This record gives sequence, C-alpha cells and structure tokens, in this order.
Amino acid sequence: MTETTATAQEQTGSPPQPAPWAALAIAGIAQLLVMLDSTVVNVALPSIDADLGASPAVLQWVVSGYVLTYGSLLLFGGRLADALGRRAAFVSGLALFGLASLVCGVAGDGGLLVAARLGQGVGAAVLSAAALSIIVATYGPVPAQLNSALTVWSGMGVIGATIGVILGGAIVQSASWRWAFLVNLPIIAAVLAAALVRLPAMRAAAGRTSLRPVAALAATAGIGLVCYGLIELPDGLARALPWAAVAAGLAVIALLVRAEARSSDPLLPVHLLRTPAYAWAGFGLLLAATLMLGALYLSSNYLQTGQGMSPLATGFALLPLCLGSLVSAFAIPAVAAKTGMSRLYLGGIIAQLAALAVVVAATASGTGNAPLVIAALAVFGLGLPTMFVPLYTFGSAPIPPEEAGVGSGLLNTFNEAGAGVGLAIVAPISAAVIASQHDQGASTAAAAAAGAHAGYWALIGVALLAALTAVALGRIQARSTV
Repeated sequence: MTETTATAQEQTGSPPQPAPWAALAIAGIAQLLVMLDSTVVNVALPSIDADLGASPAVLQWVVSGYVLTYGSLLLFGGRLADALGRRAAFVSGLALFGLASLVCGVAGDGGLLVAARLGQGVGAAVLSAAALSIIVATYGPVPAQLNSALTVWSGMGVIGATIGVILGGAIVQSASWRWAFLVNLPIIAAVLAAALVRLPAMRAAAGRTSLRPVAALAATAGIGLVCYGLIELPDGLARALPWAAVAAGLAVIALLVRAEARSSDPLLPVHLLRTPAYAWAGFGLLLAATLMLGALYLSSNYLQTGQGMSPLATGFALLPLCLGSLVSAFAIPAVAAKTGMSRLYLGGIIAQLAALAVVVAATASGTGNAPLVIAALAVFGLGLPTMFVPLYTFGSAPIPPEEAGVGSGLLNTFNEAGAGVGLAIVAPISAAVIASQHDQGASTAAAAAAGAHAGYWALIGVALLAALTAVALGRIQARSTV
C-alpha cells in the first residue's frame, strides 16, 4: 500500500487493507546489511593490523568511524527521504553504501580504509532512515501489520549485528578480511534491483523540500566532537583537547535543539521528543545499542586475545549469542501478545543483567572461564530482540505519516549514537585497564580478560538504566490504556 492508496481510502471511508510484504523484505535485508557491517569488522581487526600495519587509533576508527557517521547523519537521511521521496533516498543510500564497500575491500592503507568506512556510514544513514520510513508509511494504516513489520525489521537488524561477528570470523579464516566488505556487493545489487522494480516512488511530502544542510552539519559535528573526545580520553585524562571536544560537541547539540524547537520546518523534530513514549523509546534505543555493540566488541576481543582463539573459532564461539537472538526474534509476536510490549522489554533487560553478572564473575581472575562466558552470552542474545522490537514499536506509534522520514531518522539516530558512544566508552575503559595490567607485568591473555571484565561492569550500569527506562514505558502504556 502506498501513501496515495492510503489517502484514497481515507477519502472514501473504506477500511485500510494490508499492504504486500515486498517492501518489508527489501527494507529488512537492507537493514541486516547495515547492521552486519557494524560488527563484521570486529573479528577482522587483527588481520587488518597485520596486513596494513594500522595503528591502534586507526583500528578503533575502522569500527567507530562507521557507527559515528551513520548515527550522526540519520536525521539528514530521514529528511532526504521526506524531501526527495523514500525510494529515491533508499536507492541513493544503497548505491553509496555499495561503492564504499568496494573501496573498503581494495584499500591499501589504514587511512583509505577509515575514509571508506566513513563513506559506508553516510550511505547507511540515508539507506536505513529511508527504509524505516518506508515501513512506517507502507504499513502504518493497519496497526497490526505495522507491529509485525517493525518486529521483523528490528529483528533483522539484531540478527545482522550478531551474525556479522560469525561471518567475519569465517571470512577472515578462509579468505581475507577484504571479503568482509566485498561480500556485500552481490547482495546490494540484488536489493537495488528489487527496490527499483517493487517499491513505489513514495513521492516527497508536501512542503518538505528544504534539506536543512546547516542543521545536518551541526548535528554531525556535535555528535562527532563528543565521540572524538571520548575516544581520545584514554591517552591521558589530564589532556585538555578531549575534554574541550566533548564540551564543544554538547554545546553544539544544545544550540541545535534550541534552534530546531523554534523552526517551523525542523530537521530535528523536537515536538516528538515532548511525547513521553517517543522520548523514552529513543533513550532506550541508545542504551540497547550500547549494550549490543559493547558486548560484541568486548567478547570478540576477549575470546581472541584473552583465550587465543582464531577469528573463525571466535565467530563460532559467538554463535550461541546469534542463535539466542534468532530464537527470541521469532518468539516475540506470540510472547508480546500474552505479556505486552513493556513487560517483554523489561524481561529482556532482566535476562541481560543476569547474563552480564555471570560474565563479570567468569572474567574476574586469570584469563577467565571461556565456556561460561559463551553460555552466558547465549542468554544475553535472547534479550536483544526483546529490547529493540518494543522500543521501535513504542517510538513509531506517535510519528505522523508526513514526518515518517525525520521521525524514523531520529529514532535510528538514538540507536546508532548509542552504538558509537557505547564503543567510545567501553573500548577506552577496556584499553586503559589492559595498559595498566601490562604495566604491572600481567600476561597479554590475563590483561585482555581484565580489560573485558571492566568493560562488562560498565555494561551492567547501562543495563540498569535500561531497566529504569522499561519501568517508565510500562507506566506510560498503563496510563494510555486506562
């Protein structure tokens, strides 16, 4: 169902009819690719280091650069979808994502690889924002169908992020780290062809023709400065530059929020943030992404460096986490029908807190207990879809059809900003503890376990904040049903 069809139905008074599932299949596969590329490179970092001789800072930006540009440009991606048409934005983002993937695969030095990863993030931002707006606009007229579509779409993202680690390990072990990027190309070509044939044009929303590049630049600069400062802090807490970057970034974001609140045609839909369900859902997505990307980053490094596993073995060690996510994603519709979305969300967080507590205990001394960590991560995986699916459902409900692009883009911004900021916090904490352990004469394996241990403690703090968010959303939902 297109927006034109929905409008015609409103005029004739006929009930809305379910839309074909082709749009969901196209958008879901695209989202899987976007999230896969946020994690597929984690296992490949040692191989990239050996091949290109990249510095630790470059390796961190290979990971962080993608999620930071992705998160900081999602608002602009949503605006582009509203202004130029959703299919046009989707196709443009997908093409840029494919081109950047090609450059990543042939990069001959660390600098070019980081630049291409930044380009991937730009393409992913436009692609992902347009994909979610397509789902909201296509399936929104039938609430039950929209809930099902959001379940599949967000579940595909979680599955993509988790299988990325496994796929990365298999590719690095059997071929080369370069194929972790080149494998995208045939899938992108197929999705691109399907989008051109099966997606309606979904023309630009009336009155939304300005792309607001100044506001988009401000949003990108603000988030980028904050994360740059966090990434640089482990090199010395007494240095002024990282703290100045964080302060400048927060100031830019504050000024942007103030300016957009007065705008008659904002890039940043501040009025949506005044809706409690939307605001809490956005905050919850930030925390959920921090938990997911932080756990995958720490676990991959711990298993490879702390346990001496090969990239392929690391991928298979994380398979239980992926299977847990897959089982949970398929079970969500039936469970949510019985418990409600807010209880489902809280239950997922409780499962993750329990899993993280076990992981912290298992890495408390020596090189840790790898089998126990792997088993606990399977439980952690069960909780991932039960966070993202309810949060996207709560957040999408208040978005009006004419703001599907920017509203969806802002939700995704919370998600990806959480991933970027989470990595910028967890990675430095882990690195600082590892450096301290080395100074005290600890082995490389023991230092890696201690670094992961500290990072997992930080994630427990994040999970506690997520539990408070679940309680707040539960109260909002209870009031709305009275």
